Amino acid sequence: MSLTLEQKRKIIRYTTVIGVIFTICASIYIGRSDYFKPDGGFHHLLLSMGIFAPIIFFFVQLSQIIYPIIPLGLTNVVGVLIFGHVHGFLLNCLGILIGSAINFYLGRRFGSSFVKAFISDADYEKYVGKMNQGKGYKKLLALGFFFPVFPDDIFCMITGLSDMTFWEFYKLVIVFRPISLFIFTFISAESISFIYRLLFN
Repeated sequence: MSLTLEQKRKIIRYTTVIGVIFTICASIYIGRSDYFKPDGGFHHLLLSMGIFAPIIFFFVQLSQIIYPIIPLGLTNVVGVLIFGHVHGFLLNCLGILIGSAINFYLGRRFGSSFVKAFISDADYEKYVGKMNQGKGYKKLLALGFFFPVFPDDIFCMITGLSDMTFWEFYKLVIVFRPISLFIFTFISAESISFIYRLLFN
């Protein structure tokens, strides 16, 4: 039995709400728990996992690009806080580059019915209307990839519906998404570290 579009949207909305609640509760718990403080139990657990820690994080990050259950790009910030600015950025960047390609493929392979499950009809019509603007859409896509407030993962799916070739699309991904990622995660991670030191030191 196949799900209707509205049923798919309800499932996505519910899982998103659960993700937001989980994120808030987890953030409060982590902030108050000694286990997650520097040199705490969680830090030593990661060290004991060796190469498996970044591998597991990479797949979590990849799943977040395809469908972000945890909101606001928080896994990007977590990656930098756990693995450091260099290794965290590389893991985040790898997940974003591969995830963007997967989202483009999903849009191209499964079409509008798949994309509509993630956004409203109004947003779908708005973005598709812009998609048909030719070079104007490329500029919008570049802006969407650079500024983290845009639904850039949805843009990847919608672009799969367009006439744009994969390599035209992917050049924009490679140029703009890593820059945006670095700026966003660096500022966010430094801000969180400062607040943490202010509250707990």
